[in-house]
Amino acid sequence: MQFLRSLLKTVTGVSSDNLTIERMGRLLTASSHSPLLTRRRALVILSRIRLLSFAAAILYLLGIFLDALNFEEEIFNKLAIYRCTAAAMMLMLMFGIRKADSLNSAHRAIFIFMGINIVFQAFFQPLVLPDYFQSITDLPTAGYAIYPFLIAACLAIFPLSIKEIFLAVVLFLTAELLIVTLATTELNPQPGLGVLISLLSACALCSYSAISQMSYMVSLVEQASVDSLTNCYSRNSGEEILDVQYRIATRQQAYLSIVFLDIDDFKIINDRYGHETGDRVLSTAASSIRHNLRDSDISIRWGGEEFVMVLPHTDADGATRAVRRLRASGLGNRPDGSPLTASIGIAELTSAQTTCWRDLVDLADAEMYKAKTAGKNDFRVYQMPKPVTSKTA
Repeated sequence: MQFLRSLLKTVTGVSSDNLTIERMGRLLTASSHSPLLTRRRALVILSRIRLLSFAAAILYLLGIFLDALNFEEEIFNKLAIYRCTAAAMMLMLMFGIRKADSLNSAHRAIFIFMGINIVFQAFFQPLVLPDYFQSITDLPTAGYAIYPFLIAACLAIFPLSIKEIFLAVVLFLTAELLIVTLATTELNPQPGLGVLISLLSACALCSYSAISQMSYMVSLVEQASVDSLTNCYSRNSGEEILDVQYRIATRQQAYLSIVFLDIDDFKIINDRYGHETGDRVLSTAASSIRHNLRDSDISIRWGGEEFVMVLPHTDADGATRAVRRLRASGLGNRPDGSPLTASIGIAELTSAQTTCWRDLVDLADAEMYKAKTAGKNDFRVYQMPKPVTSKTA
């Protein structure tokens, strides 16, 4: 484990004290990423894909004029067709992902972008550089020779996990091996082998850049989105998460429960024992909340002593069981040794039939207020009012 920490510290530049098992897991794979980190990373990747697609389309078209000056008519006509096709596909990719914001869309966009470039290389390779190094005679052929290295360099632009960059490099090098094997007209494997070794070195450097970006993004999102006292999400970040989860649940017609928790008589603790003691009590309560939630659930410090818990794919009964489990384990103790209690409200999307996440949170807040005014240390579940039917004579 110490060796792995040292290796990751070298690769990412993160202090070994901050390289916890959880953080190392976030660098290895995206499966443990929070919804907020996933969405922001997807948006970064997609925005860069749009920029690269536009730039690539322009460069493909500009290259036609250079080809016209340096290649015979037969080769030029084929290259022009390939370039126009690739440029059109790049523009289609750019406009096709304008409204996408999911990680699956980001992965798909990277795959399509890399695929278009690799296919273009597969078509021009037999025409321009059938024997690679022996075919480099002037500036235009040299430009085509460095083309696969430009494709590899694109990988360095995206914040990718170790698993993602490994899969991308393996697929890329496999495609390059096939292109070199099929394009070489002679049985001498040395030119193609030299290219592949050079590409492997380039991919290693690009992987370093991609993983480093990933590490810094994890750190920035954690610093910007997590409340330092409670280690729960801050309200600003929580609102973004709520928006994402609400849209996902609405699109999939899935359950989504909101739990609104307010610690009872917390102001008395601050007034009588001081804010430092109040912070310790709040930190203990937040720790209990987090430990009683599933990995897929989200805890948000809504403000002061208020917390909002987001429970995806959970109906009202499931949320009720989660609240009962939390109440049974407790939120810690007050400074005088008595149990710390809270008033809690629950609202579920399909039964509430709200039109936005704010309304769903407001319903849970209203149920919490009912529990507090009814005597505190209790919870309430929102139920849709039954329609009033008039009696007919």
